[in-house]
Amino acid sequence: MKNIILVGFMGTGKSEVGRCLASTLDMTFVDTDTLIEQKTGTKIPELFKDRGEAEFRAIEKEVVCSLSDVKGHVIATGGGAVIDPDNLTLLKSVGVVVHLRANPEVILERTGGNVGARPMLAGDNALARIRELQAVRAGFYNQANYEVDTSVQKVQDVAQEILTLVQDKIRTIRVDLSTDGYDIVIGRSTLDQVGPMMRGFKLTDQALVITNPGVRSLYGDVVETSLRGAGFEPAMIEVPDGEAQKSLEWASRLYDAMLDHRMDRQSPVIALGGGVIGDLTGFVAATYMRGIPFIQVPTSLLAQVDASVGGKVAVDHPQGKNLIGAFYQPKLVLISLNALNSLSDRELRAGMAEVIKYGMIADGNLFEYIDQHLPLILNRDAEALAHIVARSCEIKADVVAEDEREQGRRAILNFGHTMGHAIETYTGLLHGEAVAIGMVYAARIAERMKILNSAYVEQLIRLIERTDLPTHYDGLDIETIMATMRHDKKTVGGRLRFILPNRIGDVELRDDVPEEEIRAVMRDA
Repeated sequence: MKNIILVGFMGTGKSEVGRCLASTLDMTFVDTDTLIEQKTGTKIPELFKDRGEAEFRAIEKEVVCSLSDVKGHVIATGGGAVIDPDNLTLLKSVGVVVHLRANPEVILERTGGNVGARPMLAGDNALARIRELQAVRAGFYNQANYEVDTSVQKVQDVAQEILTLVQDKIRTIRVDLSTDGYDIVIGRSTLDQVGPMMRGFKLTDQALVITNPGVRSLYGDVVETSLRGAGFEPAMIEVPDGEAQKSLEWASRLYDAMLDHRMDRQSPVIALGGGVIGDLTGFVAATYMRGIPFIQVPTSLLAQVDASVGGKVAVDHPQGKNLIGAFYQPKLVLISLNALNSLSDRELRAGMAEVIKYGMIADGNLFEYIDQHLPLILNRDAEALAHIVARSCEIKADVVAEDEREQGRRAILNFGHTMGHAIETYTGLLHGEAVAIGMVYAARIAERMKILNSAYVEQLIRLIERTDLPTHYDGLDIETIMATMRHDKKTVGGRLRFILPNRIGDVELRDDVPEEEIRAVMRDA
């Protein structure tokens, strides 16, 4: 197992918790303060008194560097060890860093304000000194991978919470942009870490969480508690369910809420919910005060694999989806796979349309994985869900990094969406259901144009059918759908643009699709 490094202020329980963790995991426990005393033959208070803080920190740095090659250790660091950026970088490179925090009053009680044993508390007012040092060090502590509050928990409970965090198979995927790059953090249970993870950015305390009633009832409390524990002052706004709320009217209401909450240009806004919440929140974040920090916490499969990643934010217009929007990247995408357990079967299956899309456009192996593991996926097997979510995010991250503003390759992400958006607008189907139909129709067009083998079309149709998604829609008004597609933002110079597959795992952009072929596919379906 990776090393576990405990950082935090004095009196937060690093040594006791570290010994408990090491015993539970059968790992080796080391305390950097103890190593310093062994190295110098001098107790820490005497070392501070005789040599001063600067020399103490130099010795401490040597001790931290000596741990660069250890494995299977639980390491408790001194309270100030991480204020040296080199120490922090090294510690994060050799293991998982957990910040133990406690309230100043609790720390004072635990340390007894003992200046003799705790030279950093020297002064007339130990409590004020604790608060002062915590504020100075907060920016360093906040760079830890995780944070656990030890103020009221027993040592064994803190150790168990840390075990739960580090044993959650956290996956981090970087969206590597020239500017404004960000991480997608994927784990089974990550919602209680949103506050600590946000503290790694330069944010002011006023925060707004935008969600819907159902999601708030499930996850609102844990997110709000996490934010408050990290020092934020969150307000929570509920937006009713449904695509109809992705509107300028609701954007205006959210601007009012931001002003009422006294949010400034460094105040974060958090999207907690599905794709509608993410798009609406992102649009508001991009336009309020010309842009404020934006965190995506997607809770639906569709949002986790698609809507939350890539920086496309928008509201709808009566004549088409997403016609009013911007490219605006989040600071962080935080994915909790456990949130998928609360989805209805219909919502989960609708999200699978986007996962199938990724297999079709870029990864035949992913398509094959879905085909072979579909029963596990639909039964919400944790490992299967982790695989398809992570791989989908990897594909989208790679495409977005290559073409952030859809000037070229990023267009492949629209496979199934040209017709899908039009079908969604006029049928009331879920986005993923309409995209599933759009993918089949696009494949049929490619088949008619002799660029896709019929066997591949049938493979796609069979997988969509097994996922219990629609492959056609009876009774479409063909001319209405054609008119709607002409208003689509993907249309250039009046010419409809389609992403058409050549085979599973490879697609191309075409703007030479005869309109009669499009009509014929809809008539035949």
